[in-house]
Amino acid sequence: MAMTDTAAERRDSEPEPDPTRRGWSERLLDLRTREGASFTERYAGVAFLLVLVATFSILRPRLFPTTDNFIGIIGNEAVSGIVALGILVPLAAGSFDVSIGGMMTLAVVEVTWLFQATHGHIPIPVAILLVLLTAVVVGLCNALLVVKAKVEPLIATIGTGTILSGLSQMIGNGETITRDIPPTFTKIGRAFVYRIPVTTIIFGVLAIALWYVLAQTPAGRVLYATGAGREAARLSGVRTDRVVMLSYVTAAVGAGIAGIVFAARLGSGPPGAGGSYLLPAFATAFLGATMIKPGRFNVGGVVVAILIIAVGINGLQILGIPFWVVDLFQGTALVVAVLLTKLQARRL
Repeated sequence: MAMTDTAAERRDSEPEPDPTRRGWSERLLDLRTREGASFTERYAGVAFLLVLVATFSILRPRLFPTTDNFIGIIGNEAVSGIVALGILVPLAAGSFDVSIGGMMTLAVVEVTWLFQATHGHIPIPVAILLVLLTAVVVGLCNALLVVKAKVEPLIATIGTGTILSGLSQMIGNGETITRDIPPTFTKIGRAFVYRIPVTTIIFGVLAIALWYVLAQTPAGRVLYATGAGREAARLSGVRTDRVVMLSYVTAAVGAGIAGIVFAARLGSGPPGAGGSYLLPAFATAFLGATMIKPGRFNVGGVVVAILIIAVGINGLQILGIPFWVVDLFQGTALVVAVLLTKLQARRL
């Protein structure tokens, strides 16, 4: 009896496991995950990308496999990539945000309106900072609706996205803002560094930073733990509400950065710019979850998925496809990606 009491006291005195540290059990889980996903499953997307490049190069040898075309591909997808990186975070946390289209539109209209309202005198860093602060407020509003008010994420973010689109129409009076936009601002979106678009460099820096946070820090492990099982993570000591709230703020800030980059590249502020980026963002995020680290939303998979969709659309356009095939291609990619994600999650 005394031995039993001593053992019970010893168990009670042991510290609770810290979910931010990688113990032997977590390393074992990672090992099982790596063994569950074969090399083919992890890198099938990369192989498919190479097949696409080879196919279009054979079909259009004078147009597709050129340096200018490849630069155009990576430059055109920088905005989509930034939006996809932002939306990746709430998805990894087990939630989602469909208000990013409205947030991106508001960012485009707000940054150009600030220049127009001040006749171009507002400093560019100040205008960018104000847009990002707006994005933080929007992300907090989404987070409060979902986390505190317990509104379903789909309903909450559809509502906020619609409100943001309405605000964009009101600010721009339903018209594209074109006046008093500084040439220095547009150079940010159109400049090149050793033939690499600055917008692509911005996307690359953001991708590396997000990869590091998700893959190499306790914050990333806590985020994935929340997405894998929110209640289990909460019982383990993770502040899941705070994690989900920060994920919504990150998604809104990502959409805000994408809107700023879009406005700088276009040199104007159309009041409906972000809507067309919603579907590609989800398509790349879910497609990316089927490769590199199958069953998990990850930055490497998103980068490969962006290139697959970009190369596919570019190659089909060079072949002279009808305009409606682009939407068909993106929609098909989203449906296939979701199905593959479900199948892989069940098996792993």
